Amino acid sequence: MRSGIITQSNRSILSFSDPSVVMSVRSSQRRKSRASSTGGPTTMKASFVVNPALKGAAGVESVETDVLLLCTVAGTELGPTTRAVDLSLNGLITRKLQTKKNGFTGEVGQLISIAPKGAPAKRISIVGLGEMGTLQPRNLCKAIHTTVEDALKRNASRLSIPVAANSMSQIKLKGQAKIIREVVESLLASAAYRDKEGEFEVELVCTPQAAHLIQQGLDIEPNLDSVCCLDDE
Repeated sequence: MRSGIITQSNRSILSFSDPSVVMSVRSSQRRKSRASSTGGPTTMKASFVVNPALKGAAGVESVETDVLLLCTVAGTELGPTTRAVDLSLNGLITRKLQTKKNGFTGEVGQLISIAPKGAPAKRISIVGLGEMGTLQPRNLCKAIHTTVEDALKRNASRLSIPVAANSMSQIKLKGQAKIIREVVESLLASAAYRDKEGEFEVELVCTPQAAHLIQQGLDIEPNLDSVCCLDDE
């Protein structure tokens, strides 16, 4: 049984320990969206869940999801979270990254998608953050944008993102959560997805100690007109 915090687009917050409670909130939210519409199609909505399931680097390998995002820095070994998942898959991630035909170098926004058989995550997206000396908010923004876009193209309805203090040391936990929300909501509001129905859930997986900071970041009202990685596009 999973516990966490869910934030809907109306900024209501609910602590929960029973998945049925979450379902009732989502159903209510969808009914409200349809009731407020003028007869047109229901647009795709984003919801954000904070899941304090991490114990250090461990725990993310057990997350059940459509897509699990794992970031990697160019020219370095796998980070602790990615190593934990790789170990649970008997080195599958390492083998994929070492396959020359994939051409994966860890450049910003570069993505490899893996569909491991029998794993809790139906698909794992490994995304580059660039080189260690160049890590900045724009890198994380680009990585999230690339992953969300790929997940939506695959008709995924749930994306899980491990959020840890050591994964992007230049960006505080609250800042990471803020960027994630801005990128997701900006993409869903774009012309490509404006007329699509349904809900896209983003689960931020973290340690119990980090949960309140991540929730604070999600509570910051996003500026969809100035998403950092899209400013120069």
